[in-house]
Amino acid sequence: MTTPSSSVWRARLPALIVAILVFGFLGLVAYATQSSRGSSELGIGGRINTSGALVRFSDRMAPDFSLPSLRDDTTVRLAAFRGKVVILNFWGSWCPPCRDEAPILRAFAQEYAASDVVLLGVDVWEQDWNDGRAFLDQFGIDYPNVYDARGTVTIDYGVSGVPETFVIDRQGRLLGKYTGPVKSVEHLAQLVTELGAASLTTP
Repeated sequence: MTTPSSSVWRARLPALIVAILVFGFLGLVAYATQSSRGSSELGIGGRINTSGALVRFSDRMAPDFSLPSLRDDTTVRLAAFRGKVVILNFWGSWCPPCRDEAPILRAFAQEYAASDVVLLGVDVWEQDWNDGRAFLDQFGIDYPNVYDARGTVTIDYGVSGVPETFVIDRQGRLLGKYTGPVKSVEHLAQLVTELGAASLTTP
């Protein structure tokens, strides 16, 4: 025999199940959002990567590009570096971790100037590219840097935030990327070696 209370319970059961599912989904979204805050945050120009993670790629060629140099009126093409290992660093002058790693990148470029490993910087999400030029002057950076005004190269590489550093081998294959600021010259050399682009040692 069905009691009135059990009939009411059966009538409310579907709504209760839906409510549980909705609250469970919202809880997962909140957890994911909270977890991501430790790795990235919004800056003035775009998203900032605050912690590091290595991502490997397989069977992927690095998209070629030609972009204006931040230093002069020339154009820099990625394909011109074929035969060398290219470390492609995406950065912005408005990004605090980019400023922290700038002296490290400058030291790395100087350390391996005589090798076949080259650094190439890509300035992104700037309001004025003169800010990028001022950044290079401030940190004494003299390795090549270009300006991605339209953000097309940034999109082609799937950049999620800055800084992000991609490693490209001598055949133009994209081996991997490191999201977040590199910690030292030795750290960057280790990443290049670990990805198999070159065997680098530091004194």
